[in-house]
Amino acid sequence: MKHLLLFLALFAILSGCRHVNKTDFSHEEKNSVYYWKTVFAPDSSDFAFMRKHDIGRIYLRMFDVSVDNVGTIDGNRTVPNATMRIPEKTYYILNDSLGFIEFVPVVYITLDAMKDAKGHEGQLAQNIVTRVKNMCSYNGLSNVSGLQLDCDWTTSTERSFFALCDSVRHEIRKQNLTWNLNSTIRPHQLAQKVPPVDYGVLMVYNTGDFSDPDAANSILDPKDIKPYLKYLSDYPLHLDVAYPTYSWQLLFHKRQFVGLLNGINVQDSTKFKNTKNHHTYQCLEDIPYKEMIIRKGDEIRVETSKYQDIISVKSMIEQELSNNPYSNILYHFDLRNLSKYTDDEIKKILSTSEVK
Repeated sequence: MKHLLLFLALFAILSGCRHVNKTDFSHEEKNSVYYWKTVFAPDSSDFAFMRKHDIGRIYLRMFDVSVDNVGTIDGNRTVPNATMRIPEKTYYILNDSLGFIEFVPVVYITLDAMKDAKGHEGQLAQNIVTRVKNMCSYNGLSNVSGLQLDCDWTTSTERSFFALCDSVRHEIRKQNLTWNLNSTIRPHQLAQKVPPVDYGVLMVYNTGDFSDPDAANSILDPKDIKPYLKYLSDYPLHLDVAYPTYSWQLLFHKRQFVGLLNGINVQDSTKFKNTKNHHTYQCLEDIPYKEMIIRKGDEIRVETSKYQDIISVKSMIEQELSNNPYSNILYHFDLRNLSKYTDDEIKKILSTSEVK
């Protein structure tokens, strides 16, 4: 009898931390986008884009989980941050204009928060699921199919993140929700253990080290992806794939990364000069920017998501995933960036057929 009880206990533990094999997971292919802003307020142009490109699924960032250094009475320092909000006018048009859209709420968990959550993953899971459920109810998001956990977990935080996934799955069932659970999968995580989720989203962006002053393009560089392609065909988890469609500006002071910029006119030859590296610009004078000063001699590297790089990487990935149905996702939904691509280019990025 003791042996039987021990076996049943061990079986329950092992069953709780299993992933869903890709051959057992049913997931409808849909053109998808990430919406990564703190205010969800799509306008008529956004709706037109979604309909034109048959967008059927939105991965909607709800909030971040970060560490509050002040802490709380119970010692739990993980707190929600940068919570998404939906304006009243958007609330009333959600069902009319986005009734055809499936939503997947996303919670981004910082690495520091994951480290701090060790030992109380169950409480964090309850907080996450309850908060997301309440936000969906309050904001009128009815067509919710799942929940995504986005975390750059490593070998040192793997056990804690996997425990969180197990606890979230338990909490979803406990709260009688019909959601599936998925997580982001960064390329380097393909070589690690598989998280206990229903499916993953392969993040084919931020593939390089953006703090490296000599990086060619940290958003997407095919050479950064190639070493991990060998893990794709045998990866046991169903994978959808997210490709970048954004750009950014990176500030360096004496070759040290300072931070991200936005909207700096580096084409102004009175303030900047192009260096030998054609996408890097040197500042010719001190320039005020928000609450800081861009110093004379500082360098700004401009990075974009180049269509040819996206298609090159997509072609390599498709060769490995050719036998498995999957969806492609644009990261992220912002017409200012998406307008830099033609309709045909957007269709080819979203297409799951072989790129010609």
